[in-house]
Amino acid sequence: MSDDETFGKEFFDGGKKEPWFYRAYGADEYCPLSRLVSLGIKMCFNPKRVLDVGCAKGFLVKAFREQGMEACGVDVSEYALSTSPEDIRKHLYRVDLNKDPLPFSDGYFDCVTLLGTIECLDNYDKVISEIRRVLQPGGGVYLRTAYKTGPEDTIRKNVHSRGYWLKEFRRYGFKFLPTWEGPLANQWSYGTLLFERR
Repeated sequence: MSDDETFGKEFFDGGKKEPWFYRAYGADEYCPLSRLVSLGIKMCFNPKRVLDVGCAKGFLVKAFREQGMEACGVDVSEYALSTSPEDIRKHLYRVDLNKDPLPFSDGYFDCVTLLGTIECLDNYDKVISEIRRVLQPGGGVYLRTAYKTGPEDTIRKNVHSRGYWLKEFRRYGFKFLPTWEGPLANQWSYGTLLFERR
């Protein structure tokens, strides 16, 4: 099954009650949460241009744009992109993060977000390298990722510890910013890590 099929209607809006799927990934629930996250990121990085990697239906992109930031998103799911709010669709791009380059010039963004994305990739090295390329020196990365999962989870392929991700991002020339936990952080299964591109 391709990633586009994996992250299709069944994943986002299939009504499943089992873990790793959304019952309904809709604006009523996720736009307010995206606004909260965008405010936290604005407080921390004060970005002007933001890229949301793995943007799904683009709710975080919408929240950034409502605050006056230039924001774009990329995702593999044709379904998610086609069901995004109409007013932001022109800012969303279909990209297979496992193999495609990001469709932006070097150093274009001053902030990149990845919420629940990196652990779903086969080739996270490709996306970290591409993030470094499109992020200007001193730019920030907001990473939210799963540290634990169950054996029944077929979606998350690269679930690793906090220490693992610290090492991997440092390997690509990112500096860890340890002073801020951020929205959506918890000590059990998800964590939020912030980095600066050197």
